[in-house]
Amino acid sequence: MKTSSKLGLTLTALAASLYGSQVLAQTQGDTQTAAPGTTQLQRVEVTGSNIKRIDAETVSPVQVITRDQIERSGQATVAEVLRNLPSNSGSFGESFSNSFAPGAAGISLRGLGQKTTLVLLNGRRVAGYGFAQNLQDTFVDLNSIPSSAVERVDVLLDGASAIYGSDAIAGVVNIILRKDFKGFDLTASSGYFEGKNDYRLTGAGGFGDLAADGYNVFVALDYYKRDLLLQKDTEYLKSRDFRKYAGGRNFQALTTGGTWRQLTATNGLTQNYRAITDCTGTVMTGPQARQAGLINVTLATAAAQSVATNSFCTRDYNDQFTAMPGTERYGLISRGTKQLSPDATAYFEVGLSRVDTFQTFQAPFFSGTTGLTPGANNSLTPYTYNINFAPGVAGNPFATNARYTGVMNDLGTRDADIRSDSTRLLGGASYTVGKWDFDSAVGFSRTKTDQTNYNLMPLEGTAAAFNISTAPQPPIPLSTSSQYNLDRWTTNSQAVRDSMRLTNKRRSTSDMTFVDTKANTTFGQLPGGEIGLAVGAEYRREKLKDQPTDLASSGGILGQGITSTNGSRNNMSVFSELSLPVLKSVEAQAALRYDHYSDYGSSTTPKLGLKFKPMDGVLLRGNWGKGFRAPTLPEISPSVATFFQGVTDPEDGQARTVSGLFAGNPNLKAEKSTSRTFGVVFEPNKNFNLGIDMYYINWRNVVSSKSFQDILDESCPDGGPGCPASSTIIRDPDTNVVTTILSNYENLAQRTTNGWDIDGTWRIPTSIGKFTLRGNVNYIDSFKEDGEEYVGTNGGSNTIPRIRGNASVDYDSGPWALTATVNYTHHIRQLAAPDTYFQSWESNYQNGVLPQRVRSQTTLDLFGRYNVSKQLQASLGVLNVFDRMPPYDPGFSTTSLYDFSLYDVRGRQWRLTLRYTMQ
Repeated sequence: MKTSSKLGLTLTALAASLYGSQVLAQTQGDTQTAAPGTTQLQRVEVTGSNIKRIDAETVSPVQVITRDQIERSGQATVAEVLRNLPSNSGSFGESFSNSFAPGAAGISLRGLGQKTTLVLLNGRRVAGYGFAQNLQDTFVDLNSIPSSAVERVDVLLDGASAIYGSDAIAGVVNIILRKDFKGFDLTASSGYFEGKNDYRLTGAGGFGDLAADGYNVFVALDYYKRDLLLQKDTEYLKSRDFRKYAGGRNFQALTTGGTWRQLTATNGLTQNYRAITDCTGTVMTGPQARQAGLINVTLATAAAQSVATNSFCTRDYNDQFTAMPGTERYGLISRGTKQLSPDATAYFEVGLSRVDTFQTFQAPFFSGTTGLTPGANNSLTPYTYNINFAPGVAGNPFATNARYTGVMNDLGTRDADIRSDSTRLLGGASYTVGKWDFDSAVGFSRTKTDQTNYNLMPLEGTAAAFNISTAPQPPIPLSTSSQYNLDRWTTNSQAVRDSMRLTNKRRSTSDMTFVDTKANTTFGQLPGGEIGLAVGAEYRREKLKDQPTDLASSGGILGQGITSTNGSRNNMSVFSELSLPVLKSVEAQAALRYDHYSDYGSSTTPKLGLKFKPMDGVLLRGNWGKGFRAPTLPEISPSVATFFQGVTDPEDGQARTVSGLFAGNPNLKAEKSTSRTFGVVFEPNKNFNLGIDMYYINWRNVVSSKSFQDILDESCPDGGPGCPASSTIIRDPDTNVVTTILSNYENLAQRTTNGWDIDGTWRIPTSIGKFTLRGNVNYIDSFKEDGEEYVGTNGGSNTIPRIRGNASVDYDSGPWALTATVNYTHHIRQLAAPDTYFQSWESNYQNGVLPQRVRSQTTLDLFGRYNVSKQLQASLGVLNVFDRMPPYDPGFSTTSLYDFSLYDVRGRQWRLTLRYTMQ
């Protein structure tokens, strides 16, 4: 494995400056008093191993984020803390409002996607979010976990399928909740950003001492509310005219407010345009439109004179697009523990949460939109509307046929309310039988998600308004009369408007039920000590039902993609693990797990690890393991997903939007992986440690599908005219242009990545207080998809910056606690937006230079806390102190114009917090 000279410089600089925050797998237990004057260390379980141990330095690299570090980050929620992890790339949060899984937040370690990162709660699984991201990826919604109940977060940066089973290809995020609490804790905070606010109120109360009283019960409550933030409210998107950037477009001109385009008698396009009469935006003339980028062709003199008289209705829709949705969240976590005997303890856990999200989107339009036609075997075949209006119909200003392009603003914005209710119930016991320590539990978790979409356009109402045929086969005939006037919206009656909009609901339920047990013991003797053994078994049943309404399934909503899944499966697994202290300085780990799924089959995953302490203060460790990911229920069970995508049709070389359909594939196999890590940790004393870990992951049989463009190009390699239709490509029988592409999931892709994690901590006690230097850097040496290198670019499945990192300085003295944190994301090469994206807008260059990369970003966060008294604390946090804007990246999203998987559009954020504790 090769590394560049830049990496060598990075390592040298880090070693010299001692940046980092390597924490060696913290334990999940405390010391136990054995007799007066003595202390006996208790064996506890750590993340990344099923074997209880005294030594917290595990074979695998684990980063621990403590409760104090979460508070000092200044972030409002744990989900936002995890988004800033350098090892996290390609995760989607609430900023992805126009997604198939709105309102939720996941995490993607190593840039491999949310489905490869296993999220646990107290070491056990929970039900995934009701809606799949990107149509196929199931994941745990971090927003559903009340932040006030979190004690710490363990991030295992290694493949762990041999320990935890499916999904742990890239790593594991284990969110550890408070185990017990005695007293009362109340926290209130308020945040401010871009003229908006968020509020948080939390409370925790508990009673009983497990050691003295034999029991403990506590409850933690969490309330959080954040205002809706529109693009117009932000400094970055207050105008969508981005011509100030190299290659930037005027997106006001692109999102047209309503413009007519004249057609020839045979419906061929001409160069004649005219703005609608009731333009609610800006009317641009020919010269203005050319400067704005609407006209981008070199015309003959006569044609240029004609174009000079054209007019265009343009509008900046940043007052309709959501930058950050409004949200209101309620959470409850309760845990009770009862000492049944000296060798047995029973416990229960209850978790309830409700997450309400509200977001807006651009008003509806029908030009180029699609419907859905029911077919055989409950299939849904999309088709495309191309509505051409006859002279004088619906306000057509031309003497020939014309096509309307634009948004119908008088129908209102397409808004959405998303409600996600999560329930988690668990009961279990830990007990000792002979030399065996057992932990057994039964649990149930459910996530029920409802999405209500407003102001959609119904096929029936729209067809009646324009008197068009609703026959499912294209093309749609020309209109001959109209009740709705596209040119003069103010003349349309309220009854007509109401007939052209509807409210539609989308509902999904994700369930998981499990029973598990595991046991620990020690036996035999090696030169380094006793052999540790863990064995266990687990049964799990998963169900996912994502059912669209009858209206959506029947194609009654224009321009509306749908998802439909109704699947369930059972999983049985058995696992074992050995800890072999070969010498006092050498420990080996061996783990093996067998999983059987009722849908795809079985997987057996081994893991081997070794740690070696050649001298005091130095630890070497290495790991090798296999991993797997069972196909998600949307991928393998009876399911269908319909959406819309832009392609270039080889029939005529024209770009157009087509509808596409993905179907589940019951013949899928499990995805497989091989991972390796090797690291060294230096810890010469208790105040300093520095860790460097190298990782390698080879992920194979990745469930994917061919791109629609590849499917088209393969079907017509020599171009048109005369490109053939097929069972997967539907073409208009009159024009032969593509309208729909059908596909399904297959085990197609392969991804490999390798890189370095560098962490360290340096605590410096002084006469004026204690300083603590921390930091965490992830350097990606390679990231390949099907053999093609994408590291440092946005051209692959996720954006992969080569370097992400943060460095912080803590200062603690008496009642004061201060923290300064620098966050850094390296620049990337622009591959997502092809050259044609910029070349077709030649008037928008800066000095004719195309943008070759998306710039880097560095931000500074500050936090200060003061202990007013023993019970009362006050703190102030400022994120992004210098108000740095996200890097301009239209290749990632032409709606947001920045990469919301990496950056925050809110700019500078303030947060004031008061906390009162009584114990």
